[in-house]
Amino acid sequence: MGLPKYEPMTDEEFMEWVAVQPGRYEFVNGYPLEMMAGAKQDHAVAASNILTSLAPSAKNKGCRVTGSDTYVLAGGNRRLPDVVVDCGPKDSNATHATGPTVVVEVLSDSTNAIDHTDKLDDYQSHPDIRVVLLVDPSHVSVKAYRRVDATWVPERYEDLADIIPLPEISASLALVDIYDTLDPKPRFKAIDLNPGS
Repeated sequence: MGLPKYEPMTDEEFMEWVAVQPGRYEFVNGYPLEMMAGAKQDHAVAASNILTSLAPSAKNKGCRVTGSDTYVLAGGNRRLPDVVVDCGPKDSNATHATGPTVVVEVLSDSTNAIDHTDKLDDYQSHPDIRVVLLVDPSHVSVKAYRRVDATWVPERYEDLADIIPLPEISASLALVDIYDTLDPKPRFKAIDLNPGS
């Protein structure tokens, strides 16, 4: 992703414009922002694994799980998470998730900083979103942000035996399923060189 190189436009103008573009774009602060093409395979596999794992439970709850072509309207912007669990009303003509409940960003070197700051802020401003997952596909590391009343509570999962509870959609997500067929490294952990001091 780079700096804006387009003229500012309204959301309606953006949707007309993006409909005839060959690439994928988010709409951020009044400008189209082209998404990076050619994600690494581990990024795509992790996103696919998450979508596949969540779909059955979400369907039982009346929700839909979609991939990276579903917009989430948040913070005045149109974001494209890697996975969205949409529990809002079904609308075949909608250009965005009508009730995003869980959103997932699979991290990459080029988007890591934005995913942890701007996108996270946008998602946390959306009244329907209950959980935001930030998944590192190269290391066993998932950061979950869960809305508890008016507060966002961070949770960290760093072991393949961990299971992320998602009661918001009557589901759970096992890290072993996220990293299925991948070869993630353990997350680096600092060692206390002075235990007991």
